[in-house]
Amino acid sequence: MYVYFAHPCFNDSQEQFKDQFLEKLRAALNGTEYGKAVGVIDPFVETPNIEGNRETKLKLSRVVKETCIKMLEECDMVVALVDDGDTGVAFEVGHANAIGMPVILISRSDCAEANAMLIGAAKERFDNILDDEQVTKLARMLEWYCISKERYGHEFRKS
Repeated sequence: MYVYFAHPCFNDSQEQFKDQFLEKLRAALNGTEYGKAVGVIDPFVETPNIEGNRETKLKLSRVVKETCIKMLEECDMVVALVDDGDTGVAFEVGHANAIGMPVILISRSDCAEANAMLIGAAKERFDNILDDEQVTKLARMLEWYCISKERYGHEFRKS
């Protein structure tokens, strides 16, 4: 099972959060029976950060969008960081919601601070996601989705 991680990663603080979160999530998943069956897809591995250069952004924006959407659609669900008001994350959540893909919102502090439409698209929300208890709950939820898909063939999408 693959999880698309929608998040901003345009400055040192966001990069540091991503690294901390992924390290904690992978450790928590390794503590579950099916954790190794859950892969996390980070779109920033496959697409360049073009936000700081206007010309490059205009030139590559369509390719970045198409690459990210293709990666997202090959996944089973989206985990979206709602901090920092990133419009790219909102776009990815909206697309996932439109195709019936489950969305889980995460926040460094409080998901309730996000836009109401993002909250309305979510199946679940996890506040204070770097807290060990919260990231463990998220890992268990991802494990449950993985088990359900494997055992019962659930795709978790609209028909």
